[in-house]
Amino acid sequence: MRLSNILMKNIVIAFISILFMACANYRDIPYFQNSKDFKDDGSVGLYDITIKPKDELVIFVTNTGNPESVAQFNMRESTPMNEYDKTIGGIRQSRAGRRYHYLVENDGTIEFPVVGHIHLAGLTIEQANAAILEKVLPYLQDKSNCIVNTYIGNYEISVLGEVKRPNTFTIGRNKCTILEALAMAGDMTIYGKRDNVKLLRELPDGTYGVHELDMRDANILNSPYYYLQQRDIIYVEPNEAMLQSSQIGTTTRLWVRGVGITISLGSLLYRVLN
Repeated sequence: MRLSNILMKNIVIAFISILFMACANYRDIPYFQNSKDFKDDGSVGLYDITIKPKDELVIFVTNTGNPESVAQFNMRESTPMNEYDKTIGGIRQSRAGRRYHYLVENDGTIEFPVVGHIHLAGLTIEQANAAILEKVLPYLQDKSNCIVNTYIGNYEISVLGEVKRPNTFTIGRNKCTILEALAMAGDMTIYGKRDNVKLLRELPDGTYGVHELDMRDANILNSPYYYLQQRDIIYVEPNEAMLQSSQIGTTTRLWVRGVGITISLGSLLYRVLN
């Protein structure tokens, strides 16, 4: 009887220890842990993406009063007849050909029909629309109804590491936050290191800089890296629990399984003896 009481006491102590460790690690999981103290100081504000070299731009020039007058500015790529219709920038494309993608060269310019080179790198989408419109208007008689809309056709974000669905995602609009990117990847797994998420961002010379972000801190909302840029890469490191789990060999797993069986037998023995 005394032996069974000692056994059960040890089992209870072990169980409480496991619960304690679980609670101790819980603080590493939730996002925005200091949200009650968060103050929106407006350091980010409204975000406008800027055009970079190697961007592929989709540009639409429209004129509601005289659509034929702007046809010369709207190039199309030849598309196989069996290719399905596509939607680019919210505009439906027919099988006759999709809109032409203009590559932003290393010098920041594109080669646009009729008007020639236009420098767009460093401009926001709104500024790019204005710059293109300024170049186009001299070639039109009806200038009042002309509108330019520009989209980044290769706005892509990659999410790697401890997320449920690592992948490269094409963003269909001109704005994406790090939270939205993680959501597209199915969020971080329980083994993702939330206090040191790495953001790799392309620099003007084509190299990458690395920035470390703490997703547990609500001030991430005021970070200059909260909004993602073209070709950003997010990497979520595995936490200590994952590293320790990966180091457990077959022998250790058998030992843990044996301990579980022993505890079950001890519990059964206690019930029989009492």
